[in-house]
Amino acid sequence: MILVVNFFVVALLSVPISVRLLSALLTERATSGILQSDDWGLNMEICDIINETDEGPRDAVKAIKKRIVGNNNFREIMLSLTVLEACVKNCGHRFQVLVASQEFVEGVLVRSILPKYNPPTALHDRVLNTQRVMKIKCSHHLG
Repeated sequence: MILVVNFFVVALLSVPISVRLLSALLTERATSGILQSDDWGLNMEICDIINETDEGPRDAVKAIKKRIVGNNNFREIMLSLTVLEACVKNCGHRFQVLVASQEFVEGVLVRSILPKYNPPTALHDRVLNTQRVMKIKCSHHLG
């Protein structure tokens, strides 16, 4: 299965595709629940796309949000938070403004730990840590 998925991604990356699709594919791959650990090479590749294109920040935020909101796989949410933190630390102002918004913080991060989803304590702790990192890096964008 992994070989087929990797072949599919490599085949897709061999032809010109939109930045939005590339960002979504890389984010999905970096947050796959089958990963044994964080894929920092992939996380940095996502950061590069964000930093190199005009659409990168917006597309990456959409892709990360899609992997967190409504996801019942807490492992994938944790991996998504790692991608988010990597992007906050390594991407510029345009990305930070988007994730520092009240809409993103409340609609994505806080929503992921609502009691109705019965999230594990580790996810609560991770969301709080992610918010601390965001507050430090994006302090002038938070209101």
